[in-house]
Amino acid sequence: MRTRWLVALVMLAMGVLGGAQPAATEGLPYRWLFVMRTAANPADLQRTIELLPRAAAAGYNGIVLSDYRLWTESQASPGHADALRKLQTEAGKQGLDLIPCVMPIGYSGRIIGSDPNLAEGLPVREALFVARDGVATLQPDPAVSVPNGDLEKVEGDRFADWGQDNAGKSIFADHEVVHGGKTAVRMERIAEAEPKYGHCRFIQTIKVHPFRQYRLRGWVKTEGFSSPSRARLLVLAPTEVERTLADIPVTRETQDWTLLDTTFNTLGWSEARLYFGSWGGGEGRIWWDDISLDEVGLVNVLRRDGCPLTVSSEAGAAYLEGKDFEPVRDPRLAPWEKGYHDPPVIKLTPASRIKEGQRLRVSYYHPVVIHDYSLMCCVSEPKVYELLAEQIRWVNGVLHPKHFFMQHDEIRAMNWDQACQSRKLTPGQLLADNAGKCTEIIKRLRPDAKIWVWSDMFCPQENAVDEYYLVNGSLQGSWEGLTPEIGIANWANHLEGKNLKWFADRGHEQVLCGYYDGGGYAIDKWRAAGHGLPGIVGAMYTTWVDNYRDMETWARTAWGESAPTAKKAGN
Repeated sequence: MRTRWLVALVMLAMGVLGGAQPAATEGLPYRWLFVMRTAANPADLQRTIELLPRAAAAGYNGIVLSDYRLWTESQASPGHADALRKLQTEAGKQGLDLIPCVMPIGYSGRIIGSDPNLAEGLPVREALFVARDGVATLQPDPAVSVPNGDLEKVEGDRFADWGQDNAGKSIFADHEVVHGGKTAVRMERIAEAEPKYGHCRFIQTIKVHPFRQYRLRGWVKTEGFSSPSRARLLVLAPTEVERTLADIPVTRETQDWTLLDTTFNTLGWSEARLYFGSWGGGEGRIWWDDISLDEVGLVNVLRRDGCPLTVSSEAGAAYLEGKDFEPVRDPRLAPWEKGYHDPPVIKLTPASRIKEGQRLRVSYYHPVVIHDYSLMCCVSEPKVYELLAEQIRWVNGVLHPKHFFMQHDEIRAMNWDQACQSRKLTPGQLLADNAGKCTEIIKRLRPDAKIWVWSDMFCPQENAVDEYYLVNGSLQGSWEGLTPEIGIANWANHLEGKNLKWFADRGHEQVLCGYYDGGGYAIDKWRAAGHGLPGIVGAMYTTWVDNYRDMETWARTAWGESAPTAKKAGN
């Protein structure tokens, strides 16, 4: 969800808050404000407390707190529990319930921070390693390259081997400002050349080997470039449905030559689409140079039973860890980091059966970060549920809330490692099982509590579909893991109410999570679309970028001027 600021920017350009007619207040017992801040930060805590009287005056009666540090007692920072209790007390004075977000499934950084090896693993299959001088290291097989990646082959403003937008209009060959060699790409006047979309891109289809790990690099320089987050170095799978393999955004409006660097897995594809440039570019200038691709091995190698590492001869003879080679670990394992680091090597033991110069085939698993923060845990590992249970025990002990809000959301990698594959379930079945286990963890401790979950991973009109990012298989059927008493936080206002009946027919109550920072489908129209459907019980002002400028205006549209104050409303 942290990446939804991209969506928010688009929606901001599409429209403004709509609907002059206030919606009726009947049937909206839950009028919530979404807050993505951590109470562990004193400044964030104080800003949130200062927000509470405004919320109460506008008719809100609940704060949904997405606190990224709300995890387990053993990892809680000093004073965090006291800060949470203070926030809950101050909210209560205003008649506001505090509703904690728990179960980080999708954006699983807290789980993986507890044990990095719990990350979902993508498979590398039979990468070539060669033994020399007591160690085995990767040998590219086959060697890969980016034709004209150094951007030296150019005629005028057209670069060989690349497809490009608007050569000579927004794309220029620069022979003075370069990173290496004699030529770089300069992009400027993008909106003038492409006023409708602001596209200014290079594209090339590159040959790769399936199920291998690659390192992608490129150099970028900016000068007053007003929309750096819309510029990126990108690799997509060659599919009709967009599947992002690698994505590195530019971060600063003005910077000297800076390396963009990431690793990725080709999965089952033998070719991929390499892009660099801007999608929706603004003012200023941006330069690109020296785009390269290399096969790498064992970067962020995961080590757990569900992610086995195997080493064999080319004829298929298996070699044993601890007998033929020393245990393999990446001392710099950091699944949340996209960038490359020097990987471990395979050290042969004195009694190894592996011979000097021998070619080996090595298979292993590594994690993936999609976009900026989307890092998924493995839902088939028992330790994940031990940690989730620890989180619920701590949160319940600190807050004893009336509601728990499960954060299943934008699950973009699943069902690749052996822990999942051995169960022979679809991703939808795996997610249904996970949702059921998470619900049971809460209910076992708090049978009286109401549980909510985001809608997207459990709706066939949103993300519970056959092809979704790097999920290995169909997510259809994930909704079977939600019993009717689970409430749905429906954030699909882009569907204009089309999925409301889907959840209503399954017996779920729904809170309509609208806004998204300045535009989009108006909440009163969304409510009207659900007129007559059972279970539309609330609305939530949902900001992805910490923007509370419009919370009063939105509230008037959602439940009207006559909404009861929070102090008189009950949950």
